Amino acid sequence: MPVTLTTAEHSPRRWKATKVSSAEELLKGSSPKNYRRSRKLIQNSFSQSLLDTSHVSASNHGFVWAVFHAYSDHHHLTLRPEDVWFSILTQLGFFVNAHAEELRSFFVAHEGQKELKVYDVGTVETVDFGRMALYMTSLIEKNVVDEDLRNWIMPDFSTTTESDKVVGAILMMGALQKYFSYTMSTLCGIPSVTLLGEREDWARMVTKLDKLRQLGDEPARFAQLLRPVLNHFVASFDRPDAPDVLTFWSKCAHEESMGSGPDYLTGWITVFCFWDEDGKLLHRENIHSSSSREFESGETEFGLDDALSRHVDTGDVPSGHASVPVTVDDNGTVYDTVMLAGLVGIEATSSGAMLDGTNNHAHSGVYLETRPYHPSAPTERADLNSIQPLSGWWMYEKERAEDAENRTREVQKIDNEISALDPRDDTSRRERLRLYTRLEELRAF
Repeated sequence: MPVTLTTAEHSPRRWKATKVSSAEELLKGSSPKNYRRSRKLIQNSFSQSLLDTSHVSASNHGFVWAVFHAYSDHHHLTLRPEDVWFSILTQLGFFVNAHAEELRSFFVAHEGQKELKVYDVGTVETVDFGRMALYMTSLIEKNVVDEDLRNWIMPDFSTTTESDKVVGAILMMGALQKYFSYTMSTLCGIPSVTLLGEREDWARMVTKLDKLRQLGDEPARFAQLLRPVLNHFVASFDRPDAPDVLTFWSKCAHEESMGSGPDYLTGWITVFCFWDEDGKLLHRENIHSSSSREFESGETEFGLDDALSRHVDTGDVPSGHASVPVTVDDNGTVYDTVMLAGLVGIEATSSGAMLDGTNNHAHSGVYLETRPYHPSAPTERADLNSIQPLSGWWMYEKERAEDAENRTREVQKIDNEISALDPRDDTSRRERLRLYTRLEELRAF
């Protein structure tokens, strides 16, 4: 339990330091140099309610100057373990950065700066950069010599708050900045993902991949790409809050515009666009005669990066359904039919949550730099906000052979009529447009 010491007999005095009214004003008083170099605050841990209801004064070292003023000006002093520990970490960071090369082998095994990148769903206006800093420390942990370094640095006292953890994370990043560069990337994404069924269902799907290798080298390569993706589905049951699992879902799909050229779909979802509808590879694959044997022996291991390195022209995304002709004999009456089945729709439901009414983002899901994404206040009604794929099937009777022949003759007739029209005549131009529209309808069959 906390302890209070009576260290002097005199009464305390009134604190007279100026109260700040905003996070920006606090930055200006605490670090004038950083304030002058800043354009605008993006995010901070100082809520306006805290600054409104508490008397907060700026200081370039809150611990040192609080102790000094408490002693010199007669104020009661309250300290947390974090106050002392952060002072130690700050000092240590100064030393490490001044002696980075001398200490390199103690901290890391690489030369120069290694880029570490974390991702989170949102925009610069909405993403939680504090959480991303915590993600970053997990990456640092994987890239330093001392595997216990992160646990040693991060505060874990009985008084530690979430904000304290972020402070510790940023101090850790600062102390090791000569060895690492840090990138935080925001992505458009899925607010939540629900995987139905049981974990065993998804794990069983992974084992089903073994059958693909028996079909040849291309299917074996397909299975190699699928395995890390499906393993992350299983991991979503085991570690739903783990940074690598959340990063996996943030990398599911992204559209890249090539300006006047084609648009490309990237992300691990492209693994499910391996072949086109004619069974031809949609992506240049590293396939050779031993692919299936390597899959069987486990000699070649493919990670998620292989799936993420792919791209598919958005116009080449194959359908998610297939069809098959079926002859139906209805007591002697024969019908030529087709059965079609697969992933044929998207079902939308409401989770009951209030909606963000913002609608100023680009159609591709990429928020425009010139038109920042500012989420609006939640709407006062719940509406459709959750989606999932819909599968189903149909059986339909095929058109008669004479219907196809009639359509072919109509196409030829329209082609002749278009050729006979005068392109300079207004009436002819309108008629030409009508005929072209009909032609497109016929050729779409």
